[in-house]
Order: sequence, then C-alpha cells, then structure tokens
Amino acid sequence: MTIVKGRKAYAALFCAGLVIATGCSDPEERMDDPSKAANSADAVVAGSLEEVCAAAEKEGELVSWNSEDPEAYEKIFAEFAKTYPGIKLTSVEVRPDDLVQKLVTEAQAGHASGVDAISVTMDKAGPLLDDNLINTDIDYTKMGVDPNHIGDGNTVRTERIAIGLTYNTDQVSDSEVPSTWEQLVDPKWEGKVVVDPRGDPLQLLAIVWGEDKTVDYVTKLSQTVKPQIVQGATAGLLTVASGENKITTNGRSAETAEQQAKGAPVKIKYLDVVPAVDYYTAVPVGAPHPNAGACWAAWLNSDAGRKAKQEYAFKGNVDLPEEAAAGQLAAIEEPAESVLVANTAEKISAVWAGRNQ
Repeated sequence: MTIVKGRKAYAALFCAGLVIATGCSDPEERMDDPSKAANSADAVVAGSLEEVCAAAEKEGELVSWNSEDPEAYEKIFAEFAKTYPGIKLTSVEVRPDDLVQKLVTEAQAGHASGVDAISVTMDKAGPLLDDNLINTDIDYTKMGVDPNHIGDGNTVRTERIAIGLTYNTDQVSDSEVPSTWEQLVDPKWEGKVVVDPRGDPLQLLAIVWGEDKTVDYVTKLSQTVKPQIVQGATAGLLTVASGENKITTNGRSAETAEQQAKGAPVKIKYLDVVPAVDYYTAVPVGAPHPNAGACWAAWLNSDAGRKAKQEYAFKGNVDLPEEAAAGQLAAIEEPAESVLVANTAEKISAVWAGRNQ
C-alpha cells in the first residue's frame, strides 16, 4: 500500500500524466507511472459487485486521488482488502479543486491521468462533467448502490457530512442551544460564536432560503452577535473545545465526532435547515484499472464501506442523522446549485470582512 501526501502528492500527479519510457521520479521517492497498466483502460465494467471486484483483483491495482486523512484512508482500505486482498492501493492525497484542474489539464494535453478512482464534491465536479471525463458506462445499481446515491455524471455518493452548531457542553447547556438559525441572532451570544470567513457553511442555506434571505440573515448575525472569525472547520471547533468560544456555526459531524472521541466537551445540534457536504467517488474515463475503481466506489457505498468510513474517519453517509430528522437538507446535489452557493459565499465573506455594512 502506497500513501502519498504533500509535495510528493503533486509530484505523483505530475508523473501520472506523463507517458514516458523512463517513468518519473520525485527527488525523494520514485513513483511508478500508473499508466503502465493502461492495457486494461478499455476494459468493460459490468456485473454484480462480486463480479466487478473479481475483475478488479485480476487488474491488481487501485490508484486513488482523494482528500482523506492518509492514516484513516489506509485503515479503511485495510477493511476493503480483507475481502479483496488481490488489489494493491496507491493513494494520493489531493484537494478536490486541484484534482479537477489536474484531470482537465491532462485531458486537454492528451495525457493519461493514470487514476482509477477520484473523490470530489459536486460543487467542484462541473468541469469533469462538462468535458465528459467521468465513466458513465458503469451500472452501479447492479453492484448494489442505491440509485438515490448516484449523482450527476455517474458519481457515487460515499459520504455526507451534516453541519449544525457545535457547542462546548461545559459552558452551554443543551436547553440553551438555539433550535433554529434565526434563534442564534441573539445579543446573549455576542462575541461567543465562531464563523468561517469563507462563508462555510452558511452559504449552503441559500439552497433552501435563496441568496437574498441568506445574506440578510448573515448581516443580522454579524451586527447582533459580532462573531469571532476563524478560518477552517477544525480550527474553529478547537476554539470551542478549549473554551475560548462557546459555539461554532461550522459544526461538522465528522470533526465533532472525532473531537468527542478524544474527550473534548463538545456536542452538535442540528437546526431547522441542515447544511451538508457530500463527497462522491467516480471512475475517470481511461482509468487503467476501471474495475478496481468501480469496485472501490461501490464498496464504499456498501454497509461494510460505510462502517469503515464511520469508524476510522468519523464520516457517515446517511441522508440525515437521526437527530436532524426534522431539519431541511441544504446540500449541493447537482453542479448548477454550486453557482448559487459560490455567489452567496462571496457576499457572506464580504459581510464578515465588513465590506457591505
């Protein structure tokens, strides 16, 4: 199993796109060119999960580009390997936006990417769908994937991170926590709430409320609560866990569960609208090991894959957590919604920066 991260990850991405006899080397670590296995790139992916994964074991390798924590990803793959031991993993850690840019650039240059499975959010996936870079011939339903979990362009939803208010249980009682986003606009929370300067996750409220109502809400929140600005979901959460702040609006289910496992006094409450971030796994066109990519995507969506994701990465894939059953989902489920969300995020960032007050 090979896990590549940081600077080496970008070297690996560069190497994967080159078709040269001598391969390509990072100054510290030689990366084999995944396109060496390209003789299987035109393989047909068909049949049940068992049949596709049997073909995957004959291919023998899976090259994955993803943004998962490398240690967690290795443990998740180890669970997969208990059933499919004949597949070797090469995992490259890369952000979804960088991943998309790389795939598009390589395709335009006529280079093979050498990747079998990618992990991407729908707001970043537009260029891949526009350029037909995802394999749409794979029938995931025959592999047991719920049709409702198959997104645009034949992508498979493999995780959903629900978002609410995460609060410090030593400083805030359960009964004090707002039940709606509007209830958070209260002077008693002045200076005690964390927000992300990029708009996360409040821009997703626009999917339910529309852009104008969402920006008006954020403006009221800014004027009334005067929140603390901290970039990054984990960074904001840690200020709550330490007691520096009481509540973060970017309370992600995965990060909150991870901090709880470490003993932090934090808890999440989902409100009337539940923002969520979905990650999809897909097989690119021309993947050198397409059966391996499809096997991996379908397995991640299976009960076994979900259990492994939850155990090692704290990431679920339910439509909504039980505690959020009364809430209205706000998630980007098609690329067109990403334009609305991006425009709203830009305006929210301006509010936090004080540029439109």
